[in-house]
Amino acid sequence: MSNEASNKISVKEIASELGISTTTVSRTLSGKGRVGEDTKKRILDFIRANDYQPNIRQKGFKQTRNICVTLPGEKDFAELPFFSKILLSIYDYFEPRDYNIIPIKLKAGDINPLIKLVENQKIDGVIFTRSIQESKGVRYLQQQGVPFVIVGSFDDKSVWQVDVDQENGCRELTSILIKKGMRRIALFCADRTHEVTKSRYKGFVKAFRENDIPIDQNLIFDEAGYEIVADKAVEDMLKEQIECIVCMDDNICLNVVNKLRREKVNIPGDIRVASFYNSWLLNSSETPITCLDFNVSEMGTEASKMLLDILEGDTTPKKVLLGYQVILKQSTK
Repeated sequence: MSNEASNKISVKEIASELGISTTTVSRTLSGKGRVGEDTKKRILDFIRANDYQPNIRQKGFKQTRNICVTLPGEKDFAELPFFSKILLSIYDYFEPRDYNIIPIKLKAGDINPLIKLVENQKIDGVIFTRSIQESKGVRYLQQQGVPFVIVGSFDDKSVWQVDVDQENGCRELTSILIKKGMRRIALFCADRTHEVTKSRYKGFVKAFRENDIPIDQNLIFDEAGYEIVADKAVEDMLKEQIECIVCMDDNICLNVVNKLRREKVNIPGDIRVASFYNSWLLNSSETPITCLDFNVSEMGTEASKMLLDILEGDTTPKKVLLGYQVILKQSTK
């Protein structure tokens, strides 16, 4: 190992050695923000005395202390509880550390708002609040060398990501429904290009295979996040007299529950309902909904910690997988 490599030190290591915050060290090294002269001198003297080379972003990079958070640009999906919770948790993590949050909306095929921020050097890093197969945004940031973290899973081991164990959670919930005697179970999916949809679908399929039950593809519906699609699918399933509708997320489940209510269909007397994601949206249901529950705010916080470690040159795992809880309620009795 060269002497230059051995003298590399991270911002976190400097902070730990001196017993001060990483934010104070970052401000001193970047020249941004207020730091007392005595503290600044102490940090710089420590670095010089040990002949250290702080491991910060590449030479010539202008630190902005701005973090971009991407939200879905289609329809009004950015207003869903999942994305608002993620955004708030990211803000709550970075604001005390003297960073600003810049939220933008991105559609699957349009990343121009992101390109503008990068080209104008307005941001230090990015957090994607959803993962899309063959994401243009991800590939663009990789090419530009801009640090980023994805909330969700992404099929690239070089990408930093934070997710819940969606596949096993959905497998467990589906298996419980099967063990309750249900066989004709319809699945209402979200966008199939989204990685979270693929993970949840894999869990659903795995549960059927583990129980040696064939899947009827006629009972699987795509794009049910749109109310008109969900309404038609519910009508079709009522004609088929299925036993249960499993919804990929809270928005789909709300569409299903509202349609069933308008059709005077009783839950769980006439049909059972479950959701692969829980939120306050489902509290509007007269019947408590069986669901997969996990801490969304924790996902945002973990993604924020990961991005800050990357920005400060610290080591961090490429993927963090958080836990979940299956909550059985009246809707599947």
